[in-house]
Amino acid sequence: MYTLLLGLLVGIITGYLGFLIYPSYVLAGLTFVAGVLVFNFFMGRYFMKKITEVFNSTEKDIKAGKADIAIEKMKTGYKYSKWQFLVREQIDSQIGIILYANKRFDEALPYLKKSLKSNWMAMSMLAAYYYKQKDYANMKAVMEKSSKANKKDSFTQCLYAYFLSETGDVDGAISVLAKAMKKLPSDERLQNASDALKNKKKIKMQAYNTLWLQLHLAKMPEGVKQYQTLIGRQKITRR
Repeated sequence: MYTLLLGLLVGIITGYLGFLIYPSYVLAGLTFVAGVLVFNFFMGRYFMKKITEVFNSTEKDIKAGKADIAIEKMKTGYKYSKWQFLVREQIDSQIGIILYANKRFDEALPYLKKSLKSNWMAMSMLAAYYYKQKDYANMKAVMEKSSKANKKDSFTQCLYAYFLSETGDVDGAISVLAKAMKKLPSDERLQNASDALKNKKKIKMQAYNTLWLQLHLAKMPEGVKQYQTLIGRQKITRR
C-alpha cells in the first residue's frame, strides 16, 4: 500500500535526520519509528474521512430505493484502496449489505464473502445466505468468525445461537449464549433466548426488530424499508 511505503520513506528520512543531529543508532531507530507512526496516523485519518464521505453520499439514494446508484457511488471509493489497507473490504461489505437487503442475494454473495469479519451485519447476511441454502457448514464457519470478532454485539451472538438451535445443536447454542452473557450481562434478549432453549422453546429473533428483518428469514412487515439505518451503525475500520 502506498501509505505504508511512504510511511517507511518518511521514517527513513526522520531516522537519518535524527542520526545527523545526534549520532546514535538508538535515536535513529526511535525517530524512524516515530516518523512511520505519525505519518500513518494522519494519513489514516485522512482516508477514513474520505471513505466516510463516500458512504454518507449514498444515504439519500438508499432511502429513495436507488440501490444501483448508491453502489456505483460506493465503488468510486475503490481508488483509495491502493493507499489504505481494508478500504476495498469495507466498501464490498456495504455493497453486499445493500444488495442482500434488496433481495438480490446471489449478486450480494461475492461482496459479502469479501467482507471484514468485524462487519457484523455483512457477516450475518452471509451466514443467512448459507442457512437458506442449507449449507450449514459454511454458515457455522462464518458465524464462528463473526462471533469471535464481535464478542460484544448482542445480535451476532443471538443469531449464531439461533442458527445452531435451528440446525439441531441446542447445546452449542446455549454455550454460545452463556459466553455472550459474560460479555453482556445486562442484555435481556440473550437471557430470554437462553431461557427459551432451556425450556425447549425456540429463540424469538423478533426482539431485534429491523436487524432481524433485514436478513429476510422472516416476513417483512408492510412499511419497513430495506437497508433501514444500517449504514449509520457500521464502523469504519482504519489500519
